Amino acid sequence: MTDWNPNDPDATRVHYDLSGWDFDQQAELAAAMAEADIPHTWEGTELIVPEELEAAADALIEQVEAELGIESAPLPDAGPRPQPIELGEGVPTTEYDLADWSPTEIDTVGIALADARIPFRWEGQVLLVATDDEGVVDALLDEVESGEYVDLSPTPVDGGDDASAEVLTTFFLAAERLQKDPMDADGIEHLRRATEVADPEVVPFGVAPRIWQRTVELADEIVDALVADDGPEHADAMDAAAKLHEHLRPHV
Repeated sequence: MTDWNPNDPDATRVHYDLSGWDFDQQAELAAAMAEADIPHTWEGTELIVPEELEAAADALIEQVEAELGIESAPLPDAGPRPQPIELGEGVPTTEYDLADWSPTEIDTVGIALADARIPFRWEGQVLLVATDDEGVVDALLDEVESGEYVDLSPTPVDGGDDASAEVLTTFFLAAERLQKDPMDADGIEHLRRATEVADPEVVPFGVAPRIWQRTVELADEIVDALVADDGPEHADAMDAAAKLHEHLRPHV
């Protein structure tokens, strides 16, 4: 394998955003990289390789995508809405029979899961998701069925009671991911979007002040842990995220 130091400031590196791949798929790619003698490292969900091996890495990634049935990431001009992530084979799954749901509700479910960056696939009208994502999927399906689903597209949310109330779901999605991996790219993005629109001084309509206050406190704890002066404090971030997830579960 080429002698390569990924921490060398003079080394030119190529980054691949693989946030749409699940852990098993990333592990398969890492094994293929090692077998092909392509030096690499990871920063969160980003794969990094030396610039001189970019062509070899491109070819290998395409090969693994084909073997695992992974859809390539959308092109930059595909629009702001996230594209669906195909659920990989061999992942422990939970099934939801949505045969009684309307076509509009079915479409909304697909949008909701894509916005939340949750891999899924359909077998007829049966929805399959990873069992690890079951908790957040239950919450999303409840919202879709009740007509209260919140669009989590990247469009900025204006202020106001309704906008503030919507942020609870975004906080919940952030906590769901960050309690497992404090550097999860999608979890951090949900957290960023939520904290940008949340006003600690304005309690959302229909939300008890104590619930809102605790939500903001725990979100701040996560942020403080991730931006600590001495580097991210992963254990503290995961602990705060787990508390936030448990706190919000009954309310989303």
